[in-house]
Amino acid sequence: MLKIKKNPEDFKVEEITPNGEVMETEKKYKFKENSKGNQLICTLVKNNWEQNRAIKEISNRLHFSRKRIGYAGTKDKRALTSQRISIYGCKPEDVKELKIKDIDVKPIEYSDERITLGDLWGNKFTIKVETDKEIKPKKKIPNYYGHQRFGKIRPITHLVGEAAIKEKPEEAVKIYLTKSFEEESEDAKKARKWLEKNWDKNRGKDEERREVFKEALNKYPKYLGYERTLLHHLVEYPRDYINSMRKLPKNLEIMFSHAYQSYLFNQYLDEVKDRIEKGEIEQEEGPVYGYETDLKNEYERKILKENGLELKDFKVNCLPELSEEGKRRKLFIDLNDLEILDKGENYYEISFSLSKGSYATVVIEELFEDKLD
Repeated sequence: MLKIKKNPEDFKVEEITPNGEVMETEKKYKFKENSKGNQLICTLVKNNWEQNRAIKEISNRLHFSRKRIGYAGTKDKRALTSQRISIYGCKPEDVKELKIKDIDVKPIEYSDERITLGDLWGNKFTIKVETDKEIKPKKKIPNYYGHQRFGKIRPITHLVGEAAIKEKPEEAVKIYLTKSFEEESEDAKKARKWLEKNWDKNRGKDEERREVFKEALNKYPKYLGYERTLLHHLVEYPRDYINSMRKLPKNLEIMFSHAYQSYLFNQYLDEVKDRIEKGEIEQEEGPVYGYETDLKNEYERKILKENGLELKDFKVNCLPELSEEGKRRKLFIDLNDLEILDKGENYYEISFSLSKGSYATVVIEELFEDKLD
């Protein structure tokens, strides 16, 4: 047994800024009255809110585009999280009037600099872990991408990304809309299976294709908002799969290619981890594949070949915004600040910090040598 997130408060994530400041969930920040700029920097503390929906709700309450809000990284949904956001052209008094359940936005200062993705050092985690196993502290942890990268209930993000990178936009949209999993609600599964069954119906006639997507809209429950957004576009333009994907939030669309890169990186780490630990290979970083990746060894080439890929495939012609240059990523995490805060009969409360891009769930599975339920 290895479980986390019984309650959102049992999984606390506090952003660490580039200069090392921890954005604590309980800290009260006094607004810097003498600060200047067109960006209002705030703390966003949220409890059990998916980030895109939290940002959308804030922008709706402030009556302006969500594009005015910048943030450094996406935090977990089922968690208590704290992070910085920037809001263009906003006043402190506007933010102070926000009343949203389980969301707290507090102004800190004005700035000329928008907060952008990657503008953080990492995150501090404080986690209650339910387990019947003893913790086994380790200094080095394999730096896998966690399941959040691919989706937990519907692990399809990398599959959509693979189809897009291989220039198959219709397949990408079909996977996103129709692939169902047992953990989903019955009405969601039923709707997806209906559309999958009827996907190829009358595909030569636009008007009849529209009817398929109209009927799907009637079947897809309201809470599948992103799927319904795609379907609305397809009702109007029944063959325009490329622009239907562009109706999704930009960060979600880009996550498709990132997830596929992550999937390939995890394959590579599986391939070389034991060889590195045995001293057969000396390598600190592995490939997050892209069109400019400098391949270092036969194993990096092997992963590409096994997946039917060439580096040039990561320059995506049909969806250029999904193109990826590639980078290198550490193969192992140095875990230097692990602290056991509490221990009970069937639980631990622990804290540690990770640099951006590394996953607490991966660390937990390694520390307890078990898989999370």
